[in-house]
Amino acid sequence: MHKLLKDIPEDILTAYIDISIIQSLEKGKLSEEAILYELLNQLNKSLEKKGKTIEKIQIMVNKLLANIKNHDYDFKDAGTILSIPIPQVNDNYQKLSQFVMEFPQKLVDSSKGKIKGVVIVIDEFQFIGELEAAEAFFWLIRGFNQSQDNVSYIFTGLTSTTSEMVEKLNGMTGAFGNRILQFNIDPFTEKTTKKYLKEKIKDIRFTENGYKRFYNCTKGYPAYINSFCSVMSEKTTYGEEKVVEEFYNKLDQIAVKWIFIWSGLTKQEKEIITTLVENKTLQWKELLEKIDYSHGTLAKNLNKLKNKGLINNLNSNYSIEDNMLETWLKNRKNEDSVYPV
Repeated sequence: MHKLLKDIPEDILTAYIDISIIQSLEKGKLSEEAILYELLNQLNKSLEKKGKTIEKIQIMVNKLLANIKNHDYDFKDAGTILSIPIPQVNDNYQKLSQFVMEFPQKLVDSSKGKIKGVVIVIDEFQFIGELEAAEAFFWLIRGFNQSQDNVSYIFTGLTSTTSEMVEKLNGMTGAFGNRILQFNIDPFTEKTTKKYLKEKIKDIRFTENGYKRFYNCTKGYPAYINSFCSVMSEKTTYGEEKVVEEFYNKLDQIAVKWIFIWSGLTKQEKEIITTLVENKTLQWKELLEKIDYSHGTLAKNLNKLKNKGLINNLNSNYSIEDNMLETWLKNRKNEDSVYPV
């Protein structure tokens, strides 16, 4: 996605937001306002690169961003930006959402050809499930986007194709009702990983056993391949033992995304995950016995974790979805004697 946005034509405005990071920065209490603020903020950063041609718009948006950050939507002096009414009542979510949703198309319409379109990437979209009205938020986007000719949305995330959030976004009864093109991306095979390293990261050298261990550590996920390689030295030839040593020494850097995500989880969610780490796989009844929650509380938290792509449920057995999360937690427990809080 980052490469796509980097290579996109200059007359296309882009915005990239990561919902998991927003959630972490909000201390686990994700809100619609926080998402809308970050979307407007990223669009504004793209505007900065356009120079003086839209400087007046940018000044007004900067002032609006400052007011939103302070939860003060009273902006009556400006009136409108690009004919979109400015929120005039404190904490008026309806007017704020209307402004942000209309803003991209209005930018195109008013740019006199300087901006041909807007591409918005919403990464880790499954974390939108943290909102009390997640489905309503998807419908908000769909409601405005269906009448916009020059605004495209790309939703990406690590979650099961059968998860509740995929259904709410693009299922038959979801907001977009199967109208979104959906692509499922598998990790690289061992052969593809070797080809990728040869083409893109030529300076890292492995012995044959070292490479096999490297693949086992990354499981073929490009993000882990890139982050692991970024902490390796081009002056070293990595055998199996050296790969293992480097992996555990730099695990916090390799698994940095999980540190962000972990910090945004609730105490109950963390307890469920660490219980699964300790026991590998558990059935519902076994999990209920080990964690002192009511049926309703456990079910609610398991569903949230599943939608976030953190756990899976295969043949009625719950387990951690991503090996890197499990490995990072085990390593922190080994180093600190306790799991991270």
